[in-house]
Amino acid sequence: SASSAAAAAAAAAAAAAHGSTDFVKKLFQMLEDDNYKKIVRWTEHGDSFIIVDTNEFTREILPRHFKHSNFASFVRQLNKYDFHKVKVSTADRKAGKNKLENGENIWEFKHPDFKIHDRESLENIKRKGPTQKKTVDEKSQEIVNKLNNQVKELRNDSKILFEELKIMKSKYNTVIESLITMKKTNDAYALQFNNLTTYLNNAGIKVPPFDMPLPIPQRPTNLTAMDHTPKTTTTSSQSPPAQTFPQRPPGSPFHVLLVEDDAVCIQLCRKFLMKYGCTVEVVTDGLSAISTVEKVKYDLVLMDIVMPNLDGATATSVIRSFDSTTPIIAMTGNIQDNDLLTYLRNGMSDILAKPFSQSDLFAMLEKHL
Repeated sequence: SASSAAAAAAAAAAAAAHGSTDFVKKLFQMLEDDNYKKIVRWTEHGDSFIIVDTNEFTREILPRHFKHSNFASFVRQLNKYDFHKVKVSTADRKAGKNKLENGENIWEFKHPDFKIHDRESLENIKRKGPTQKKTVDEKSQEIVNKLNNQVKELRNDSKILFEELKIMKSKYNTVIESLITMKKTNDAYALQFNNLTTYLNNAGIKVPPFDMPLPIPQRPTNLTAMDHTPKTTTTSSQSPPAQTFPQRPPGSPFHVLLVEDDAVCIQLCRKFLMKYGCTVEVVTDGLSAISTVEKVKYDLVLMDIVMPNLDGATATSVIRSFDSTTPIIAMTGNIQDNDLLTYLRNGMSDILAKPFSQSDLFAMLEKHL
């Protein structure tokens, strides 16, 4: 019956809500234990907690309370429950308050409902994600029907646009074929004209000079070809092809963080970025990216997705808890619709699909710098 179904749904929602705070309760119980103060403890005001020894925390506390020894997984869990990493102020950083005597960084996390001795507020901390399903009443059903009608209209519009796009694509291909044919014809005429003037000059007939340059070969655009193109000097009066992307004025470079663990990609990206006029700093995993962005202000971050220790999407989500303005560009070969939505939801500004060329990277820099 409808009443029994509603009761079952309510019971499932209550069970999910209860289970959603197990991680938080374990964390709270751990911090309330004074035996761990040298490793993890509440801050002075009791509204956040700090991890002062990540090695001991990973080796001793995580297996005991959370049944694993993966610090990156622990950071992901905190992010899922909307804990934010606290950014250390410039003054405190200069004073060395964000580091221990051995130079290791202190990790501090905060949630508005997570405070010392306040067990009751833990029920307010819920796991981020899709909301629980609710019983659909008549008003909700009307909204659903209205949305279904809008979806049908959008599908019809999309179908019409798709057909129009096919027509435009066909016209575009026809124009391109015509241009290619015209270019071949003009090239043949130019070659014949040059041969004719050469023949007349050899026969002693003076021919006034004509500016009829032969076509210049196209420059390669893929990464491998660009990396091996030999350098040549201009020996005729022809001007070299214009630069597609402007050179940056000296003395005002952009500071870019490259987060990548593949050595070949690091080498190519560094080369392209320096050619554009950027200064480049490289880190090879998500955890290092978080610590680096916390200490230094960058004009742009190029973030790989699949990396050791912490993936690029989760690292971006943590960074967004204390830095919402720096452009973060995902570099990935996974460009399915679901993947793109995941990257954007985690706070990434744009996506640069792998493999990419120098022109692709420069276009992205032009867009965000």
